[in-house]
Amino acid sequence: MDLIDRYLAAIARRLPADKADDIVAEIRDDLLTRQEVREDALGRPLTRDEVSGLIKDMGHPLIVASRYRPQQYLIGPDAFPFFVAALRIVAIFLALAFAITAVSGVVFGHADIAHAVARAMSNLLSSAMLAFGTVAAVFYALERTGFPADHLAKWRPRDLPEVKDKQPSTWGSAFEVAVGVYGILWWCGIVPLPYYSNVKGLTLTPDPVWTTIWWPVLALMVARLVYNIVQWLRPRWKAVRASLSVATAAGGLALLGLIYRAGHWLSASGATIPARELAELDQAVNLGIHWAIIVVGVIWVIQCLQELWRLATSGPLGVKAI
Repeated sequence: MDLIDRYLAAIARRLPADKADDIVAEIRDDLLTRQEVREDALGRPLTRDEVSGLIKDMGHPLIVASRYRPQQYLIGPDAFPFFVAALRIVAIFLALAFAITAVSGVVFGHADIAHAVARAMSNLLSSAMLAFGTVAAVFYALERTGFPADHLAKWRPRDLPEVKDKQPSTWGSAFEVAVGVYGILWWCGIVPLPYYSNVKGLTLTPDPVWTTIWWPVLALMVARLVYNIVQWLRPRWKAVRASLSVATAAGGLALLGLIYRAGHWLSASGATIPARELAELDQAVNLGIHWAIIVVGVIWVIQCLQELWRLATSGPLGVKAI
């Protein structure tokens, strides 16, 4: 019954809220009827593996839920739910890039709001066409190779999250992954670094501390991205998730300690700005970074403790937990 409840809960998360209860009740009745028929034929209750096989015959939760949603498929029915999920991730990533580009144009550039938004929108449209076209082409190629069907045939009902486990929303998870990807691209210099920009004569230059910790910060960002992906796609991997959470929190706190001890992180300069005003700007910027480091450290500690508490209260479940 535990596997059936988890299976139904996974389907319910992907259904319209106003219809989820009725649809889940219908699927539950169908499953229980199949279970009863098979048990009558065998003359005994089904084992856990047999219940798992019964559920698997019903189909992957994404596929079953998609049958109850009124939509037209552009990709094959097996791959379409995953295609939509990929487009959502791309859309969030592009929206984030648009917002950062527009804000950077106003705060760190010479453009007014209208010009900054117009430029960002122009870049967004061209990037969106390229990104969406690329995703469609990739899924088209996967469909022709038979990958979706092969992949779906390997899923296991026992890998579904517990009913009681609180799962992040699809949009929330995609947003975290998108932010992680953008942060890595930003740190690697693939997207513009705002603090190099010149605003009305003001230039903010990073201090040497950032150069000395460049590689550790990159490693931490990659590890945190892996954590977000595991939390989203493999919620049952509680031990892996907790280990990544603790490791990234510990590494992050160690890095924050090194950064905090530097005491000064950005240097303000500008030939056209009076020395007193320049000193005030320098102090204000670094004071903001000072408090940001403290806040991030507190958040990481809280997240780490929450993950450890969830692991301790839910039992020693790992990658192969049933």
